[in-house]
Amino acid sequence: MTRRRPAGIKTPSTILLLDQIEEGISRRQVEVDIAELDLGEGDFRLVGPLQVGYRFNRSAQTFQVLGQLRGRLTGECCRCLEPVEQELEASLQLLLQRQQFSGEEREAVTADEDVELLDPGAKQVDLKERLREAVLLELPVRVYCREDCKGLCPQCGHNLNSGPCACAADQADSRWAALRDLKLS
Repeated sequence: MTRRRPAGIKTPSTILLLDQIEEGISRRQVEVDIAELDLGEGDFRLVGPLQVGYRFNRSAQTFQVLGQLRGRLTGECCRCLEPVEQELEASLQLLLQRQQFSGEEREAVTADEDVELLDPGAKQVDLKERLREAVLLELPVRVYCREDCKGLCPQCGHNLNSGPCACAADQADSRWAALRDLKLS
């Protein structure tokens, strides 16, 4: 007998209800609210919900979970500081085993981050931390508005993507004057 949630109470989208996963191969699509993942502040932020496509392979009390995550992130181009929006894709792989384990078996398996041992009576698993980790690992170090972004003029700060600036092209940095005057034989 499967216990049902009372009407009006929604299961968070990061929780897998194990008894609702069918034997064999099945698929499920969910939307995860970005606020649920608590990604913190950074150079980039995700906008809109994260789309998660799960593929389950269940055999008795063993659950193989493969997840594909898609979302949109926004930030600033690291060269010209213009706003940038781009796709973010990440993946998740996990093996859940629901059964009684001895202490030695549990210790042997806990070293593998992609395997999680569950008590025989476990009804649900919260994937929040695993989804969060998958997203954080795929966040780029830098984003560019385009591959050939010219950036900003170091003298006046003009965006060089919109055309040349009024600064003198041959204006040299006075800090390098001593090197320019150096004569090599």
